[in-house]
Amino acid sequence: MNLRAGIDTHPPDFFLLVKLNLPFDGKDEVVNLLQAIGKVEHEKTDPARAHGTVYCDDGTKLRPQLAVADLGLNLLVGFGLRFFLGPLEQREKDAGIPNFPPGGTFAPRVPSRFGIAGRNVPLYLRTMNVFSDPAHVKKRLTDANGGWLSRCESDLFLVIESNNRFLTIDFWDAIRKAIEPFKVTLVSIQEAFNRGDKRDHTGYHDGTGNLQDKIVSDPQWYRSKIYLPHPAPAYPGEPDWARDDPRYDGGTYLVHRKFVEHLDRWHSDNFTVRDHYGKSFHGHDARQHAVGRDRETGHVISRFHGKLLSREADATEVNLAYNESHVLKARGGMTAPFSAPFPPLKEGESNVFNTQDIRIRRRGANFCEIEPDTGRVVYGLHFMCFQNNIQQTGFEFIQNIWLDNPLFRRSQDGLFDPQSGFIEPMEGCYYFVPPEYRNYPGDVFFE
Repeated sequence: MNLRAGIDTHPPDFFLLVKLNLPFDGKDEVVNLLQAIGKVEHEKTDPARAHGTVYCDDGTKLRPQLAVADLGLNLLVGFGLRFFLGPLEQREKDAGIPNFPPGGTFAPRVPSRFGIAGRNVPLYLRTMNVFSDPAHVKKRLTDANGGWLSRCESDLFLVIESNNRFLTIDFWDAIRKAIEPFKVTLVSIQEAFNRGDKRDHTGYHDGTGNLQDKIVSDPQWYRSKIYLPHPAPAYPGEPDWARDDPRYDGGTYLVHRKFVEHLDRWHSDNFTVRDHYGKSFHGHDARQHAVGRDRETGHVISRFHGKLLSREADATEVNLAYNESHVLKARGGMTAPFSAPFPPLKEGESNVFNTQDIRIRRRGANFCEIEPDTGRVVYGLHFMCFQNNIQQTGFEFIQNIWLDNPLFRRSQDGLFDPQSGFIEPMEGCYYFVPPEYRNYPGDVFFE
């Protein structure tokens, strides 16, 4: 398979997530900075670079352990809306684009920074517009520190990953030294990891199909959901000219969100989930309804007879899960009706479309952060995903129209229900990851 590292490949054990802002707008400066990052990447991801040794079963040395082939060392560079149009406070408000298809078209925008000429801003870059707890988000948008969205935006987003933690830190240290002369602003640097037991912090198996089967069985279909060009028309109402610059073909859109998970509430006997008919479940039963899987086996639980279901290709058995379960609400299930007031429907109207058109490549990682003053541990998830249209066939649609919409599947998502107090959104931003490059990250914007 022709897999793109960091997107199509299996998530490794360790991640380093770095957000950077650039204190200049000159073309020569930004090209030099990106070239400096590209030079470090070329050196650190040299296929022949070794780190350690692979041993035979009897303890004898077999060969050098390779940083890329064996340990999965890789770098992705995402470019935020801020990179093209400047800080949130200086930009015009995004045009309203409904998530619900058919949602209209996206007007092309011309970059205002770095002398980018003959290119438009990637179409689906917008200020993040998703909700989990509206009151919480509203507070963070208007707090005294300038607002949640503004603080978590960045020009660049570096995703460094490997199955060896030292290699990720060493990679960043080399980049840091290379870009030090450019006086960049470090917005944040955060570590994430996969636990190694194939479970997340809830204690459940992380069993989402994640399009893993489709990568192998139908790579053309898979790429049509993840990489540009976005199929045009993807649904009735989108003209065939409403697409990104053809030079961006092979690129993808990266979403990053950070969620804190309040595990004390999750493990409480008082944790409660309610179904559409008003029946309440508590404690262990509530957790199974919230996730939709059996904790020990990871198998989906049938909403019809309560038995465990066998695994099916592309995880299609989740279509039979509890309506309030996260595995079904996040996947959509089979063809499903939608009711107003979601646009373009009027009150009293409903519509049906194929939910399988809404797919993302989810590729996140857990985190545990220790507060140095108290020793308290904060648990959570760095959610990352890839798609070729964030708003209408990707993440934002899934979050707004499925997960946070109690009218969809006639149920509130068991994990994201604000009343449970389990999930707390902390930050988020959208980025464009250009197609694989010949010279340096982002060369498609300048050459």
